[in-house]
Amino acid sequence: MLCEIRRFDDVDVHAGAILGWQQTYDQLSTGHASTLLKHVTGERFQIFQEALDKRVVQRGTAPHGRLCLAMPVSHAGPAVFQGRSIDTQSVTLLHSGQEFFVQATEGMDLLAITVDAVRLERLADLELPAPSARRLGALARLEMHQDVLAAVRGQLLDLVDAALAAKQLPEKLLEDRVMACMLDLLGQAVERDGRAVNHAVSAYLVRQSQELALDLAQRDEPVSVLEICECLNVSRRTLQRSFQTLTGLRPVEYLRAVRLNAARRRLRGTDPRQLTVARVASDLGFTHLGHFAGYYKTLFGEHPSETPRHG
Repeated sequence: MLCEIRRFDDVDVHAGAILGWQQTYDQLSTGHASTLLKHVTGERFQIFQEALDKRVVQRGTAPHGRLCLAMPVSHAGPAVFQGRSIDTQSVTLLHSGQEFFVQATEGMDLLAITVDAVRLERLADLELPAPSARRLGALARLEMHQDVLAAVRGQLLDLVDAALAAKQLPEKLLEDRVMACMLDLLGQAVERDGRAVNHAVSAYLVRQSQELALDLAQRDEPVSVLEICECLNVSRRTLQRSFQTLTGLRPVEYLRAVRLNAARRRLRGTDPRQLTVARVASDLGFTHLGHFAGYYKTLFGEHPSETPRHG
């Protein structure tokens, strides 16, 4: 079992430190990042708490064979999960191998747990009414009574602190307590209705636009908004509204930030003697090196030449 508390100055390095998750984090708000990660990871469970001081886009795939549940710890403005707003009374779920897309606000403090899906299903059959147990695989969001959620959240935070304080809690005991918290939440939950379809469409358009923006292998310059509209068969108004709803930014601003984050990852992972800043900028569609350096400095609080290279 691994118990750690770590601080990072790069949001994507932070993302890579959360064991079992295939994911990338892109920084959207400007300045040097300073993040905190607490995690307790066992063979069949995980608890982690992450605090982000920047606006971040999180995307990736949930761990296979796990049910994952997440809840904000403190209020830092509404975040967006899978196209829907979440706050401190929201509980969201990800299933084995499910793709996710999260817009995290500055100052977001998130608590998440994962448990073995097969064991949870077996226990849910015993503890939950049959209709609820059968619907478990389709749940994406839970609406909780505030007191219940606060109590369970407090239990989980106490478990993290106890494990980090090296109180020698057996791994099996920790797993069972995490599983009990998961069952308590599922047992008390009522799936929330709402306009999820429209939000899901917006989330899809943003994700697809992001993929198009990073697919520069066959292109000499970034894809334009009009080209994205043509590829996705949507109007400029629909695309603009989707980006404003989910990211608060215009498509051009958001997609430029995505490419800047991709450039930062490449810089951090390569040797400056083998790959120059100019080449990285060009590969990501920035044809004017001065403009690239200015955008980069504004977003990350440092010039590209100041980013640590670890190739």
